[in-house]
Amino acid sequence: MIVAGIDVGNHTTEIVLARVEDGAVTPVGHGQAPTRGRKGSRDSLDGAAALLHRIEVDAGAGAEVLVLSAIRPVDTDTAPLPPASSPRSPVRSLRKPDASTPAGSGFAVGRHVPLAALSGPVAAGQIIVSVDGDTDFEVAAAAIRAALTAGWSVTGVIAAQDDAVLIGNRIPIDIPVVDEVDVAGLAPGALVAVEVVPEGRAYRALADPIALCAALELDHEQLPDIAEFTRELADAPAIAVTPRTAPPEPPAVDDDDYVEFTVDGRPVRYSPAQAHSILRRDPPGDPLRIRLRSIPTADHEITVDDAFFTDLSALDNGAWLRRGVADARGTVVALLAADHVADAAATLQELTGRPAYTIASEPEAAARGARTTPGLPPNSVVCDIGGGTIDLVGVDRTVTAAGAGETITVAVARMLNIPRALAERVKRTPALRVEGPHVAHEEDGRRVFLDHPAPADAIGRLCTRGSAGLVPFSNKLAAEEWRSLRLAIKQETVAANIARCLGAFEKPPTALVLAGGGALDDELLRTVGESLRTVPVVVGRANIDGVHGPRFAVASGLVHLYATASRS
Repeated sequence: MIVAGIDVGNHTTEIVLARVEDGAVTPVGHGQAPTRGRKGSRDSLDGAAALLHRIEVDAGAGAEVLVLSAIRPVDTDTAPLPPASSPRSPVRSLRKPDASTPAGSGFAVGRHVPLAALSGPVAAGQIIVSVDGDTDFEVAAAAIRAALTAGWSVTGVIAAQDDAVLIGNRIPIDIPVVDEVDVAGLAPGALVAVEVVPEGRAYRALADPIALCAALELDHEQLPDIAEFTRELADAPAIAVTPRTAPPEPPAVDDDDYVEFTVDGRPVRYSPAQAHSILRRDPPGDPLRIRLRSIPTADHEITVDDAFFTDLSALDNGAWLRRGVADARGTVVALLAADHVADAAATLQELTGRPAYTIASEPEAAARGARTTPGLPPNSVVCDIGGGTIDLVGVDRTVTAAGAGETITVAVARMLNIPRALAERVKRTPALRVEGPHVAHEEDGRRVFLDHPAPADAIGRLCTRGSAGLVPFSNKLAAEEWRSLRLAIKQETVAANIARCLGAFEKPPTALVLAGGGALDDELLRTVGESLRTVPVVVGRANIDGVHGPRFAVASGLVHLYATASRS
């Protein structure tokens, strides 16, 4: 009898076609394809039927029975959740975070004077002139030149438009000129500190919290908050800051968002920010219900079996990135729905015209498939890393957690502002920065000659190697920075989640065996090992049936489970 084990995943659908005789399983064919639509939807099952047909044609054999596992979809998305503690800095930045065209050099502190006020009486002391967005750079430069002649002590300029270089080239003194500044609401006479870092220099006077505190005449008691603020200025090519005169605006999220837990037998609701540390620390299974209006599938209350939050700003901190090269705003949210897709087998039977049965859960099937790995220690814990969930299966315990491969993809897509399909490609392998038509800079620092001239759109950009050549995806990141960020993402998402799950086991196993598509990522194998360095456990990879590698654990496991059941 030919049996097809079908694993409809959140990201990919995998099928193993095998001959089952007297409980023995002989692989006949296998294949995979991207999952269409949401896992468990009719589109996803229609895609599975199409994949099955293709495999049957290639193998020259048709499946008589189809076996599936219970399907549980996971939704992974980014949400603009507030940080766990809102900053209360007495200082605020006036400059847009992605602005990059200042002029002049040095730093200065002065009282704010709008450009139009320069025609009035000359004020004593140093001033910082602001140019609004409606004023032409020629007009602004002429007014500043006239003010210098009249006796104004102009030590810096802030401009709303990106006119810094144009203004700086038209005034007779070398002063810091910072553009793309929010001048609206900046009161006349307010203290403003500006700095432009010379090309090739790393020193930033105003990134020193003590210097900034003194420059803006702030109390020493506020130094801890100022120090937290100046961390964001460490890599800025230009700085424009002023004392805060009003409380910061609250995060733009709905007050009704919540995560509900059971505490001492009664339901307790926390804000998403309060729930963040709980979800990352406690073993899976604690949350009951979630409402996040920024997530389409959770805009009304949904019941969940698990959730996992990853704060993107934590990834930025861990990678030591220059500020502005990655978008570290928001939180990646993975939600494991409590409801199973009940009619998946019936739908697949309708689509294929062959009997289909749901015979196991995904963790049970994954464990059975992974245990076909040659040389596997008997007390190993199988860790199946799918697109949406992580399943840890031991001898007497099974733990399922939300947040797996798709969490990495979503984090990469968000931080680099690229499509998910491209993020799925670039997250897996090293990249290189193309310096010219024939030369590239590798992540390990080597400069190499390219086999073929690079296309024009790849020069000066970070690229991944694709089957059709170089695929550019960032013009901000250096190759080494991307490696650091990529490893940090994998560490804070999947590796941290696996460590959380392993905490649910009374004692660590001898070996943790990674299965599923995520286990193909060599860097993930490393980051999981790093997360578990304090635990005496060996991290290895499954080899399903001794031939498939770590993929097809669920699909193959389903066939083996069917073979065992049919024999008995």
